[in-house]
Amino acid sequence: VVARSLGADFERLHPKVQWRFGFSADDDVCQLGTGVMEEIRATPLLPAPMLRLGARRGLFPPATGVNVPFTIANYAYRDSLGREVLAFARRFQFPGSTGVLDSLMVSGTDSALDYLGNKPDMVVRTGCSVGPDGALLLHSAPPRILALPFAVRPPAFASAITEAREGWDELHQRHTIEVSVRNAGLGELLSYRGWFTAVEQPCTRADIPARLIPERPESRE
Repeated sequence: VVARSLGADFERLHPKVQWRFGFSADDDVCQLGTGVMEEIRATPLLPAPMLRLGARRGLFPPATGVNVPFTIANYAYRDSLGREVLAFARRFQFPGSTGVLDSLMVSGTDSALDYLGNKPDMVVRTGCSVGPDGALLLHSAPPRILALPFAVRPPAFASAITEAREGWDELHQRHTIEVSVRNAGLGELLSYRGWFTAVEQPCTRADIPARLIPERPESRE
């Protein structure tokens, strides 16, 4: 998905980042990562009901903290619409609770698409670019809600854009991740940053968790 979005620029990514995003459904592999979120922050201006709803829908972590253990698993497959999909399954281990963030990155007609949360009814268009150090930069437009028969874009005061960066730490030989979610009026709503190491292992479609393969994939972009 990322290689298709970047085109020739994919070769400018750091080799370790190319490895992270260069596999596809044809490879029959998955990647399993373990690491630490060094910091997870949320603005106090974000209403508590919105935080609870977002956590329940798997859109962002249910709490803030430092040095939070987490895992990330990535799977590649083609959905029933014939689209290449890169699935992300993230787990944040807080004391007494686990935060679940799942998303599906899909090759759309003219850009990459991210279907967010535990239901494929929220989508953002995601632009991909390469940083000067070979990191992958992701720029997500405001979301659109697909739960109704027609797509709805939330008003600006209830919307946000996301900037993410995944790179490689040569000193410690590990992957790095930084994510920032911003609202035009309130500024940064949520951010997290951390590191992880990852391994690749054989994986057929039958091995992919069923929750990451919707029975009725959303075709609307």
